[in-house]
Amino acid sequence: MTRPALVLLLALVTPAVAGAADGVTVRRCTGSPLTGPAADELRKLAVEFVQSSNFNTAAHARILNQSVSATQDQYRRAVAGDCLIVTYDRPVRLRTVGGEVSLVEIVVGLGRADYADGLFTIDESGRVIGHGKYSGSIATELRKAARAPAATR
Repeated sequence: MTRPALVLLLALVTPAVAGAADGVTVRRCTGSPLTGPAADELRKLAVEFVQSSNFNTAAHARILNQSVSATQDQYRRAVAGDCLIVTYDRPVRLRTVGGEVSLVEIVVGLGRADYADGLFTIDESGRVIGHGKYSGSIATELRKAARAPAATR
């Protein structure tokens, strides 16, 4: 790969892996922003979790057969409890199993003790998008990482 092509590739990928200084914040629902290796790991896992999603309520509404009010209710329950929020200061595009999504925020419900139990993204217009059929192994790994002492501060 030529150097200019590599620079362009890195520029395109950077928003999904950038640090807090680059406009990305990682925090728990009830806590202040996380920093350091724990935040980096949670951000990486949250992105992988979204990428593993097969369906979402914006592109696959008929498949998920879920009303807007049902999606909003699930989202409210997730953020009322334990959750992880990854916020970007500008829209980020991610390729998922179910197609490309644009988002400014990833919200992962952590209400269960054994795995992440809900996945939502917020698009640039503020719309809550629910996701379905995602990786159970990433959900388990994400929940385990969120339990680590450095991730709960």
